[in-house]
Amino acid sequence: MFYSGILTEPSRKEAEMREAASLRQQRRMKQAVQFIHKDSADLLPLDGLKKLGTSKDTQPHNILQRRLMETNLSKLRNNRGTWTPRNDISSQTNKLNQSKPDSTKKKEEEDLILVCCQCAGKDLKAVVDTSCRYNLISSVCLDRLGLKEHIKLYKTEGEKISLPHNMKVIGQIDHLAVMMGTIHVDCSAVVIDDSEKNFSLGLQTLKSLKCVINMEKHHLVLGKTEREEIPFVDSNISTNGEK
Repeated sequence: MFYSGILTEPSRKEAEMREAASLRQQRRMKQAVQFIHKDSADLLPLDGLKKLGTSKDTQPHNILQRRLMETNLSKLRNNRGTWTPRNDISSQTNKLNQSKPDSTKKKEEEDLILVCCQCAGKDLKAVVDTSCRYNLISSVCLDRLGLKEHIKLYKTEGEKISLPHNMKVIGQIDHLAVMMGTIHVDCSAVVIDDSEKNFSLGLQTLKSLKCVINMEKHHLVLGKTEREEIPFVDSNISTNGEK
């Protein structure tokens, strides 16, 4: 037992010395790391920035983080190419949207079937519209024909006729005398508030005239007893004048 005690005493002291040395070494390393972290700011390329102080924004790790973000943003811009401001994008989109209705409108005008007729002693171009049941005439066209005082205005919403394309109906006119070739037509028409439209023949009148649309020969064939051919009007010519 005495021999064992002699052996263990030095071993205990040696272990304590090693532990103390290890603690001192860890303390010195921690101090060295703190010193390097504190003084490494002098090694950073500040590019005109002020000397580092105690502010969090000017600490080394914050500066490195900020510059890393700037580098990433620069790479992102280069990958995307030239950046276009939002205002420019919106203006380009508006111009594109404005050009679309114009091209659509021109295409629709080219597809119209037009024929010459007379109303109130004046020449008129009528659209053959098989998609609408009623004859349509604008208030502007009636004013030009001198028939605006004959409009029968709708007093209530219940009297109004529902039309496609959100057309604004204001009334109707009865006994509208129309001449197509030698054929006389006494018809009624719905009056709409649309300055771009003039007069169109609806499906109801076309059926009553036993109309045949010959797309190959570009004419209408009208008449209940005596048939007459009414040639189409070139829509490209009519867009420059009255329809």
